[in-house]
Amino acid sequence: MKVEKATKDQITRNVIVSLFIYILPIAAMFITFLITGQRPWEKKTQHLENTKTITSKNSQNNGSND
Repeated sequence: MKVEKATKDQITRNVIVSLFIYILPIAAMFITFLITGQRPWEKKTQHLENTKTITSKNSQNNGSND
């Protein structure tokens, strides 16, 4: 089956546009890291948030989601 030149060109253009859309947020992330100087992959400490868990003993709604 032979593909017409116009169809082949359109498929090629669509592939290039799709790759550009896919790479754009990744490039924006690295440009942001470059501008701000942040390097989150070098951060070795993890910050834990102090959260209070709700159990049946201290819950006021007795299992209701309202």
